[in-house]
Amino acid sequence: INTLVAAGTALILLAVGTVFFISSVRSTPIAADSVSDSTSSSEPLIDGQAASEPVRLLAEAKNLVFVLADDLDWNLFNQVPRLAALKEQGITFTNHTVTDSLCCPSRVSIMRGQYIHNHKVISNIEKTGGGWPTFRDRKEENDCLPVWLNNAGVTTALFGKYLNDFPSEPKEAKYIPPGWDQWAVPISRGDSYTGYNYTLNDNGSLVRYGNKTSDFLNDVITNKATQFIQTAQQPFFLELSTYSPHKPAPVATRNALKQGGTLAPRNPTYNSYGVDEPKWMKDRTPLNATRLAKADRQWRQRARSAESIADSVDAIMAKLKETGRDKDTLVVVTTDNGYHMAERRMFKGKRTPYASDTVVPMIVIGPGVPPGITVDAMTSTIDLGPSFAQLLGATAPSWVDGRSLVDFFSAGETPEGWRNAVLSESLGISTPEDPDYQKNAPPQFFALRSEKWLYVEYVDGSKTLYDRENDPYEMVNLIRTADPLLIASLSGQLKALSTCLGDDCRVADSAAIPVVGVSQ
Repeated sequence: INTLVAAGTALILLAVGTVFFISSVRSTPIAADSVSDSTSSSEPLIDGQAASEPVRLLAEAKNLVFVLADDLDWNLFNQVPRLAALKEQGITFTNHTVTDSLCCPSRVSIMRGQYIHNHKVISNIEKTGGGWPTFRDRKEENDCLPVWLNNAGVTTALFGKYLNDFPSEPKEAKYIPPGWDQWAVPISRGDSYTGYNYTLNDNGSLVRYGNKTSDFLNDVITNKATQFIQTAQQPFFLELSTYSPHKPAPVATRNALKQGGTLAPRNPTYNSYGVDEPKWMKDRTPLNATRLAKADRQWRQRARSAESIADSVDAIMAKLKETGRDKDTLVVVTTDNGYHMAERRMFKGKRTPYASDTVVPMIVIGPGVPPGITVDAMTSTIDLGPSFAQLLGATAPSWVDGRSLVDFFSAGETPEGWRNAVLSESLGISTPEDPDYQKNAPPQFFALRSEKWLYVEYVDGSKTLYDRENDPYEMVNLIRTADPLLIASLSGQLKALSTCLGDDCRVADSAAIPVVGVSQ
């Protein structure tokens, strides 16, 4: 980063699986080959959210930019210097947890503010109960974040990835979902992940892009984002949703030689096996040398791909500063879920309850936001929709499961009465048609995560318990030695959260967890 935007001039929330981050950026443009059954939302707001006036963070904040990455785990985030540097510029949320470590269910949770068991989009494709067709058929896209914002007079735009399996048929290629004023989303689904040779639904017109350097998808959508910032009527909400670093991890030409000596993280989970692991992991043998070498190559590819996310943030921040909109714009950057590579004898993927897949980067930077602060409180994907609505003066309906994070942004401290645990669910099945298909995928599960514990119940009957304070890599399963009172308490809270709706979720997530010991 050549020049940092002064602290307190713009609020950036980085969506890395699901997190808010304030970021620093360079002030000059990037290289020449780069970016040149639903309830009515008229119901009352959730507790603590203002009904009509947006929250102002020690400065007049009219707009919000939301950068949403695809499969960006903490290890990879820290591997890219320009992303890692963001942590010093604002608030880092260390326990930001996704509702499901799978693209489409997680993205719907962002837009609806709901856990998976409530919005019921459980997978990436229609065949297995998920994807955009399920979201559409359940009429949930008629009552979600962009609609709430648009109804409040906010100008909205989405450039990049929307939801998996969109569109489901050729006749829907020009379709634009409710709530979006500006729209540029790829319709050639498989090609979109490669970064080239794709077709864009550009505000209802189909535009074909080839394999020239200037056609690189991340640059095309970033250019559209900066143009929108230049001309959009305020207040506005801009979502820039990248395909990076999702496999096959598209790389911009300018980044092809970066990260040359990078290796997959050699932490305690590397090609190792934990203590008393669940049934689905017991038969896994160590990865051989060939597979480990391939993991390193793919890790480098992912790191180079993630450089494009930093490029996008740089370009957005530069445009905000150039136009003077840095003084009244919030920027959010995060991801839909995390990822693992050569961990726990698994080659690559996600869909597990472990931190690598479910706890993702989240940073907030902007007016009144204290720099260099970390927050350990439990936050979730379901909090983003209510937070964005409150920030921009819109109405999030009372049926949302999440809580607004706005009180964190200016104080950097946990509000009184905040939750003590969040829920992650894996309810779908993995099939070859799914872009995130994994052989030997984990069984479905429900997971309860607090600052102290990770408690998981699998549908095959397995249960696991990890002490996150003393076992941060979640390698020693304590389920056989833990106090029965603790297990009963965690299991009860997990059951309550996995069946909750709306206000009930904000009760279930705050149940007292007994302070008891375990035998190591």
